[in-house]
Amino acid sequence: MKSLPEKIVHPGLQITYPKSFLKLLLFGFALAMLPLLAALVNANVYFDRLTRQSLFNMSQAVETTRAGRILLEELAVMERSARQYFVLHDKVLLTNYLNAHAQLTQAVDTLSQLPIAKPLTPELMQFSEQENSLFTSIRHANETMAFDQNMVDAFTDLTSQATAIVNKNSQLIDKEAALFKAKVTHTQQVLFWQTLTLIPLAILIAGLITWMIARPIRRMDAAIHQLGKGNYEQTIVINGPGNLRQLGARLDWLRIALKDLHQQKQRFLQQASHELKTPLTAIREASELLNDGVAGKLNQQQSDVIRILRDNSLRLQKMIENLLNYTEIQFNASKLKARRQALKSVINEIAQAYALTIANKNITMLITIEDITVQVDAEKLHTALDNLISNAVKFTPENGEICIAATQSKSTVTIEVKDTGPGISETVKAGLFDPFYRGEQPNNSLVGGSGLGLFIAKEAVSALKGEISLAPARTGAHFILHLPNAT
Repeated sequence: MKSLPEKIVHPGLQITYPKSFLKLLLFGFALAMLPLLAALVNANVYFDRLTRQSLFNMSQAVETTRAGRILLEELAVMERSARQYFVLHDKVLLTNYLNAHAQLTQAVDTLSQLPIAKPLTPELMQFSEQENSLFTSIRHANETMAFDQNMVDAFTDLTSQATAIVNKNSQLIDKEAALFKAKVTHTQQVLFWQTLTLIPLAILIAGLITWMIARPIRRMDAAIHQLGKGNYEQTIVINGPGNLRQLGARLDWLRIALKDLHQQKQRFLQQASHELKTPLTAIREASELLNDGVAGKLNQQQSDVIRILRDNSLRLQKMIENLLNYTEIQFNASKLKARRQALKSVINEIAQAYALTIANKNITMLITIEDITVQVDAEKLHTALDNLISNAVKFTPENGEICIAATQSKSTVTIEVKDTGPGISETVKAGLFDPFYRGEQPNNSLVGGSGLGLFIAKEAVSALKGEISLAPARTGAHFILHLPNAT
């Protein structure tokens, strides 16, 4: 069915929504971007000019600085080579002098041709004339092998002139940098006032589009929040562009589907309770009869096996009841029955329930617990620890190791359960404590878990006003349980 534009009327203001949410976004973004695009193009023109000017200034500064450095370096080489030549009479030293003269002449020519060094032209011409005169004198002196004081003074004077040229060149570079900085400051001011003029218009347009989009999105967010909380009774209606109205209709369809699914789940649990409890009751009664010796007297080993079978059938019954009634297991703190008990005995009791599995898998149990007495609800503490330890036994491979440690401080009792199993992957961590969330099952597991163990453990710990978390571990899983230390 073709959707019609929706009108939202306010006093003195009438807005018509487009049929498509995408059209609304594109139109709004286009209007908001026009003034910003104009500002961007203008700024790009200014910055392009500044960039070219900056590159030119930098190139000029580098060239003049390099040429000035060469003047001083080559002049020093010429003086040193000339002095050494007239003492040692080595032709190599004369060659070094001639090469340095050629390099110096090239540096002077380079400086003369650079635009930034134009004010240095008189100094460069004077320096070049005196250097050429000295060069001629040294070449003539080569015939008589005489190096007099005039040549020494000439080198000193040339060095002073070269230093003055380098210093003046640095001043010219600083002057150009100051001019460029002033130009940059002017450009910044121009762009600032331009931006100050165009941005309010863009903000006004963006604000109007945001207001038109925010209303239906807020309504949609509230509807999804209600679905997440399990409230399936309120009908979902979304006003806005045609796409959002269609999405609202689909959310309402999803609400109805979730409501039906929830009802089916409740009916399934009610029916499954009878199917599961009946065979479990028969198993329990049979184990009790065997334990009582009805089928004959049992030896010690058989009695131990029957006792484990009986105890675990009780645990299985409790697990099934948790599975069937998990929505009612909220571990209300007001129903806590706190009493003092030794933490080590509680953990040893739980570990003993898994003694047969631990022995069959040859698992090493390391229990390191201080002399700690806690005052908590025994059932909830037992439930939380039982789920953690049972998970550790289930996932620890043969010849593995389980470490259980507990310490206490003035305000907190900390219990840690570590194993050497395959660990918990990143994809599983997100829903680790969610109900009915099942991660990767161990290869040697005959019966998959219900996905309620860690959820129930978390609820139990929360009822005890504690916290449970998964700590980073190199191998296996590492759970940490914090309980308040009641005094």
